[in-house]
Amino acid sequence: MDNVTLELQQGQILGLIGETGSGKSVLGLSIPGLLPYNASIAGAIHYKGRNLLDLDSERMRKLRGTEIAFIPQNPASSLNPVMRIGRQMIEAIKGRGSRASKREHALRLLQELQLPDPEHKLRQYPFQLSGGMKQRILAAMGAAGSPSLLIADEPTKGLDALVRYQMVELLRRTAKHTGAGMLVITHDLQVAKSLCDVVAVMYAGQVVEMGAARELFQQPQHPYTQGLLRSMPVHGMVPIPGSSPGLSDVLPGCRFYPRCSIGVPSCNNSIPELVTLQSGKVRCWLHDPSGGLVQDVH
Repeated sequence: MDNVTLELQQGQILGLIGETGSGKSVLGLSIPGLLPYNASIAGAIHYKGRNLLDLDSERMRKLRGTEIAFIPQNPASSLNPVMRIGRQMIEAIKGRGSRASKREHALRLLQELQLPDPEHKLRQYPFQLSGGMKQRILAAMGAAGSPSLLIADEPTKGLDALVRYQMVELLRRTAKHTGAGMLVITHDLQVAKSLCDVVAVMYAGQVVEMGAARELFQQPQHPYTQGLLRSMPVHGMVPIPGSSPGLSDVLPGCRFYPRCSIGVPSCNNSIPELVTLQSGKVRCWLHDPSGGLVQDVH
């Protein structure tokens, strides 16, 4: 990631979209301190007036799962293979309630996600469940503790249309009922459009556009965002030519310039800043300073 600045309000759902390798998951992992020990972070992550980067490992551990919950994208490696689902869910539910009340809460969450025979699911081990079932259980565990901040990394990955809708509704209800701020990292543009209040678009480690979800999907400002939307089935599934730059590639200017169909040579001279427009923010030299679009999606 490079010079990423985001702000998430209480009760707001912020979507993070972009191609694989753009830095979305790295950003999500950096907030609860789940990056590898040798990762280098410069800057600040402010949460309720505290800089999370200043907290020691013990204080950070106490925040995870209680105030800050993370739903990982790989259910196969995120659940304890030798512990029953019920026990893992009960451990995720914080508070002073009895074990029986926590078990009832876990059961209700599984019922909301319409898992067949949820009582039996609580007694099973992860290897006895399908990938989609494990993904829904991870989402239920993330929501179980009523966190103030919920980070969901590809929560609908590998789910069919009906289950994907149920997952989106669970996340929506969680944000509404708990007032939690939610960061949703997703490749599914339809999920971002229907679920999120604000959407940020990442490319090659940078945020290239950010704004209200409805306006961003209706009138994308950045050529990369326009290309992403053209790749959707409703817009003809037109792919973006080329591929994202590698981590070792040094680009002096706009990182999207080698793939941009409307760029000019001067775009490759220096990196554009993320400027504020009436409809949001955009990082593009070709954008008219007065706020006019260079090109739109039809």
